[in-house]
Amino acid sequence: MPVERRSGAKQATAILVGIVSLALAIGLAWGLLQLASGGNPTNQLRLGDDVFDAGNAVRLSAQIGEDGPLLFSDVSGRGQTRPIAVNHFGDDPLIRWVAFDAVAPGAEENCFLSWSEQRQLFEERFAAEGAGREQGESCRDITFPANGEGLDQYPWRVTDRGSLTIDLRPDDDVNTNAGD
Repeated sequence: MPVERRSGAKQATAILVGIVSLALAIGLAWGLLQLASGGNPTNQLRLGDDVFDAGNAVRLSAQIGEDGPLLFSDVSGRGQTRPIAVNHFGDDPLIRWVAFDAVAPGAEENCFLSWSEQRQLFEERFAAEGAGREQGESCRDITFPANGEGLDQYPWRVTDRGSLTIDLRPDDDVNTNAGD
């Protein structure tokens, strides 16, 4: 079978077209990645939900009034890395909510905050047995008030449907009409 012979100029043109096409494809891919990251190279892949829907604010307010603050073991979907506490103050379920980390800064593994009905504050307790400790045993002699002062706070809002939502994204302004 005969093979077509090309001149040196045609071969150079074919190589040049190939290189330019490859450069354009790489440039297009880079541009799409920049658009996807919002132009911010520090964006990272984050798993789980950014906004937690805690449920009906009227029902939650009544439950907290009867049983005390609510503790959610992990609302982020990241595997026990973000347990939060939710509390409500007053009679109006549309205002005066707080949502905050249920792990104290510097806490040992498996040490979470637990509500003490007697003392009306949060205490640090072991969530599970292990490392020579029993479940419910005190981790450190550290406490926090009912509004979570001193802990990372999360912005919240009550939606038009009456649902309490908590924004778990970092660096957002916290809703400050919470209770004392």
